[in-house]
Amino acid sequence: MSQAAHNLAAARAAVVTATERAEAAHVTQSKLLVRKSECEAASVAALSDFRAGKIDEATASLRKAAADADAGDVAALVSQGAAALQSLNVEVSHARAREKEAEHDFKREELSIAASELDKKLMQIEETLLECLAERARVQHLVTGKVNDADSLHRYWKPTKELAGAVTQSIVPAKRNA
Repeated sequence: MSQAAHNLAAARAAVVTATERAEAAHVTQSKLLVRKSECEAASVAALSDFRAGKIDEATASLRKAAADADAGDVAALVSQGAAALQSLNVEVSHARAREKEAEHDFKREELSIAASELDKKLMQIEETLLECLAERARVQHLVTGKVNDADSLHRYWKPTKELAGAVTQSIVPAKRNA
């Protein structure tokens, strides 16, 4: 495995890990918010039950005080959780940015490998072309019996306009439909 592929795999794993941690923290935060709402509702219910005459003042005070204390404790946890969530969200964002960078590096490496393979193929094609031209010149000499015919390619072979432009002027040829 190349270094770029290894880096990409590690970056993707880091995104998964960071995302899972953030999602778990969000679930916990949601449960805390629900619990806080339940505590606040219990506090309101204690007061409401007292006003409705369902419970006496001492019981209502005790239930309300306990619910308010629980709500305060949970509110502190919610506050701490919010800061942790923000940190985890930043961690996920950074992990995704590293993943994109790793993907870019991996794609660049793939293209570099493809370019190298194309360079090898071009060298093979050039070698084949030169061998073919030399053989064509030899055959031309045998056909005509003239040595000069073998020294002048243009008498029996002309490169296409695209090939001549590519070789002599570095013009990128248009892609041909196969």
